[in-house]
Amino acid sequence: MTHDWRLRLLLGMPERERLAGLTELTEAERRELAHHWPLFARPEQLPPPGDWRIWLILAGRGFGKTRAGAEWVRGVAEADGGARIALIGASLAEARAVMVEGESGLLALSPPTRRPVYEPSLRRLVWPNGAQAALYSGGEPEGMRGPQHSHAWCDEIAKWDNSGERATQSWNNLLFGLRLGERPQVVATTTPRAVPLLKRLIEADEVVLTRGRTEDNQANLPARFIRDIRRSFGVRRQNIRHRSRRKLAEGGPRLGLGFRRRAYGVASADVRWSVA
Repeated sequence: MTHDWRLRLLLGMPERERLAGLTELTEAERRELAHHWPLFARPEQLPPPGDWRIWLILAGRGFGKTRAGAEWVRGVAEADGGARIALIGASLAEARAVMVEGESGLLALSPPTRRPVYEPSLRRLVWPNGAQAALYSGGEPEGMRGPQHSHAWCDEIAKWDNSGERATQSWNNLLFGLRLGERPQVVATTTPRAVPLLKRLIEADEVVLTRGRTEDNQANLPARFIRDIRRSFGVRRQNIRHRSRRKLAEGGPRLGLGFRRRAYGVASADVRWSVA
């Protein structure tokens, strides 16, 4: 990003100085500012610090998971022309409709001068600098047997087809092929659901977990949507929490201190009951 250093400098300034600095930006820098994700993102939507391998964003609907995943992919692709990225949705149709062409997808959020070209027949995105991303279905594990990648974004992994352990096989095949570059990484975004693959990731030491709720993004959501979510799921949440406490008292799922210590981001009771 040509003007990235100046934009980052602005972000680090006190508010009064930052506002004054904005008036000194050139027209090109102002256009760039509109696509500078760290300026608009909440802290929990930005990649965690450190040398991590798997980042799991586990949060409610409307949290901003898709935007966080897409912006991470965009950052990887724009920084590394040799990046080979896997985009894996619950189906190929969903990968295209949400991850590529959706309102928070890669085409919509990319600056015009750095927008990738989507090749539907090849299920591939190609950035101007040479970086590439290929689309896959989490319900077709054989499709990921063989291809190699440096990075991957897995969307709604709790929704992947679990019949015949397809979801787990897809995940395993992805990891086997994640061997390009010096620091292969995976971002997984999903709403909570009690499925084997999600439980496995939550319990894995190598996973950095960000937890969140729909309400965390209420500034960007219609008030009516927030009211409907609270009305529809309020009673259900109380019932599930009650069952969760009972299971824990009976020696149920291992969701103790080790789970919380590995978490990155805002603690949320919603996650604890959702995977019970």
